[in-house]
Amino acid sequence: MQRLLAIFIFILSSVFANAQLNQPCVDLTIADSFFQCNDPSFLPVCGCDNKTYRNECTAFRNGGVTQIQYDGVCVNDYFYATIYPTLAQDAVSLYLQFYDKGPVLIQIRSTFGLTVFSQYYPTVDSRQFTFDAGGYQPGVYFMVIQSGNVGKVIKFVKM
Repeated sequence: MQRLLAIFIFILSSVFANAQLNQPCVDLTIADSFFQCNDPSFLPVCGCDNKTYRNECTAFRNGGVTQIQYDGVCVNDYFYATIYPTLAQDAVSLYLQFYDKGPVLIQIRSTFGLTVFSQYYPTVDSRQFTFDAGGYQPGVYFMVIQSGNVGKVIKFVKM
């Protein structure tokens, strides 16, 4: 009887240990896309879902990831970019980080397709760019970030 109880406890403990080790990468019960992290830092992390997040808070709270693979941009994303603020009065900052290094073309375009800013940088790994939006007319603008065959478009509003 004691032997049978010991075998049962061993099997039960190995099942619980296996469940702990095979934790899902994304837990949708903790993911909340509307949660506002109080941490504005730009410290990209690669989540276990192979997506790059602005920082650990956005990975855990917005993305619902349960583990961080490593600090930095995921290799499959090539680069990660975000802007702040998205409702701008005087200036807009672009935060950009590459997985490695790369050339980048940054453009700002109006909703009518007019390019109001364009600059090519031959090699960038991580950098913050600040753009003076004081002379822009109020409206919606698109920041276009292009490196090789990878591009990203982020919109902001000039108030």
